[in-house]
Order: sequence, then structure tokens, then C-alpha cells
Amino acid sequence: MSIIPQEKRFTDYFYEFLMLFLAVFCGFLAENLREHKVEREREHQYIISMIEDLAVDTTNLSSVISIFSNSEFKMDTVLKMYSKLAIGYYDTLRRNLQVVRGFPDFIYTDRTMQQLKYSGGMRLIRNKKASDGIMDYDAKVRDLGLDVSNLGEVHNQTRMLWNRIIDVEGIEQDTKLKSIIEIEKGTKNYLLLDNKSILGEFNNMIRSYKRGSLLVKTQEEELKEKAIKLISLLKSEYQLE
Repeated sequence: MSIIPQEKRFTDYFYEFLMLFLAVFCGFLAENLREHKVEREREHQYIISMIEDLAVDTTNLSSVISIFSNSEFKMDTVLKMYSKLAIGYYDTLRRNLQVVRGFPDFIYTDRTMQQLKYSGGMRLIRNKKASDGIMDYDAKVRDLGLDVSNLGEVHNQTRMLWNRIIDVEGIEQDTKLKSIIEIEKGTKNYLLLDNKSILGEFNNMIRSYKRGSLLVKTQEEELKEKAIKLISLLKSEYQLE
């Protein structure tokens, strides 16, 4: 005796379709939730990494600001004593004059910023205050870079004049044979060139160098303040206190 299979009803097909649809939809939701969770974890990691970078920046900025402050004092001393440069050897003047031979450079800790900008990470920062703060800080660093570049050009010109004017070899030779007190009692000025024109140009460049240094120092102080505020903002917005 053979059994004749019953034909499926429309409702049977509907229920099969519904179960298949629900299975696919639930799988889609699960995958979407998983990706969402992964992105939130990555966002959290980026913020922690950014805070770490900002902390390094504040430490580095404190250091270079301190050096610029000391350099400012030295340049003031040089300009006050500048008229003595052609008269003889004054150790205080010569020691402080070394300030024109270099300046500190702030190194931007941008490991996280690079990832955010060039690896698509910025789209993961959903918090607008955070994303705006991060981009504003980066823009401030770029502005500082322009001022540092300008100062670098002034520094190069000042250093070139130093090399043309200062008799370094003469100073080194005499300090090996005489005490500073003995040298200061002498009449040698240890200048390769001592005419009014070249000394006037050197004086002008030192003044330009001082103005450029003050501008960079001010920019770095503002950047440090911005970094401190951004750290506070990120910790607050992401509950990292």
C-alpha cells in the first residue's frame, strides 16, 4: 500500500520562508552588533592612546619652554653688554652669546594622530567635542611648525654671522694658557671682523632671533594649555577619570 504525500500548503511555505528570514536577519544583527562593539573598543583605545601622546607632549613642551625662557634671559644679557664685544673679552658676554648657536625643537608625538588621519580611525570618534578638540590641537601644532620654521631661518643667518665674526680658535687657544681673569684684563676682542657695519648687522639678527624665540615660546605655552585641556575633555567625555 503506497502513501501519497500531501501537498504543502501555502502556510507551510510561508513559515519556512519566515524561519529562514529570521535566521538570516538574526545573523545580520549579531554581526552588526559585533562590528559595533569592535569599533567602540577601537575608539576607546584611540582615546587612551591620544591621552598618552598628549601627556608626552605636555612634558616635552614644558622642557622646551623652560629652555626658551633661559635663552631669553641670555639674549637680554647679550644685548645689554653688546657694546663691549669689540672692546675686549668679557666672559659673561661670550658665554651668553652661545645662545644664538641653537634652539630647542618640540617633537610632536603624533603616532595616534597619524592613525586617526590616515588609517580611517577618525570616523570612529563619534563624540563631536572629542573629534573637534583633537583636530583643533593638531592644527595648532601645524601653526607652531610654521613659526619654528621661520625661527630656523633667522637662526641660520645669525649663526652664519657668528661664524664670520667670532674668533673661536683664538679663544680656545688662550683659555688653555691663561685664566679668564687674565684674558679679561687684556685688550684682545677675539673678533675676526669688528667693523661697525658687521657688528650692527649681528646685533640686528640677535634682536630678530629674540623676537622669533618669544613668538615660538608663546605658541608653545598656548599649545601646552590646549593639550592639558584636551586631556581633561577626553577623560571626561569617555569617563576615564
